[in-house]
Amino acid sequence: MDVLIYYFVLIVLPVLICGFILLIAILIINRFRYDLFYPKFEAAKNEIDSFLTNMIFSPFDETLFKTEIEQFKKLIPFEKKWCKKLILNEIIFLKLNLKGDVTKTFHFIYEQFNLFEYTKKLLKSRRFYLKCIGMYQLESLEYKKGVHFITPLLNHKNRSVKSSAFLSLISLKPNKLESLIDFSHQITIAEEINIMDILHQKKTKMPSNLHQWIVSDNISIIKLGIKLMMFYNYTNENKTIVELLKHNDKSVRYEAITAVKFLFIYEAESTLIEQFISEDTKNKLEIFNTLSGIGMTDSQNFIAQLLENKTAENIKLDAVYCLNNINPYYFENHFLDNEDIQKMVKHVTTPYL
Repeated sequence: MDVLIYYFVLIVLPVLICGFILLIAILIINRFRYDLFYPKFEAAKNEIDSFLTNMIFSPFDETLFKTEIEQFKKLIPFEKKWCKKLILNEIIFLKLNLKGDVTKTFHFIYEQFNLFEYTKKLLKSRRFYLKCIGMYQLESLEYKKGVHFITPLLNHKNRSVKSSAFLSLISLKPNKLESLIDFSHQITIAEEINIMDILHQKKTKMPSNLHQWIVSDNISIIKLGIKLMMFYNYTNENKTIVELLKHNDKSVRYEAITAVKFLFIYEAESTLIEQFISEDTKNKLEIFNTLSGIGMTDSQNFIAQLLENKTAENIKLDAVYCLNNINPYYFENHFLDNEDIQKMVKHVTTPYL
């Protein structure tokens, strides 16, 4: 034990002390550098904010703007990378927060400051997060000239880069959604949400090949295709959607079940009833939800039979809710002696209970 203490004091302790002193020195130096840099940064930021604001709210004059930008470059440390990054971030901030048709002005400023070259360096970087930042810049500025620099990244080995490229292309070319059908990778839920958000914002036209999406070999494309059909209220492929109720993938069946109600595909009633027994709880509950909107006599008889056959407790309340929606008067003459069913009926018909 004494030997260990001896070596600790002789070797380890001096190393720890030196390391601690070195760490303190680095922190002090970094703080000193920051204190020297911060006033310069704030001064440049204020100059950039003022200049960009005046330029954006002025009538567009290409010759005048070129001259003013060249003069402004001499007033700030434009050759520094941090300064270029600051200008670009301020341009993006203004672009995202201003309304109106000023895109041309932003693109002109972006190009005259030669910031597209800065973005291209990010896209060509080996670091995946820098590539994603570059794509974000192009997407935020709606700079369509950068599309052909993004396209090769669709096949990148990094999933984050591939996903960012996928969403950036959709954002920059929203009216070219037809090409999505050729994508081989699985679209994640987050990507689906982003795509739908882009469609809402851009108000894009429906892909002309949407009918091909729901027969794709890519499960995620099928599900996205179903969502788009609901988004565009597209009812020309109702027969195919009914066929998807028997698809091998249960997530596809779930989306198809949802679409049946949204698009009022009444001819799917018999298929839903037939498919019910083969589904898991999530899909069964969605079938009840759909039948409550499109169900008629066959659905009424089917659900009544389920309740008579002691259906599982975890779906019984939804079955009662569905049957009550199909026929609000059904329980006035049925299941009067079934105390459990009557309690559920009371719960369904009395929302504040």
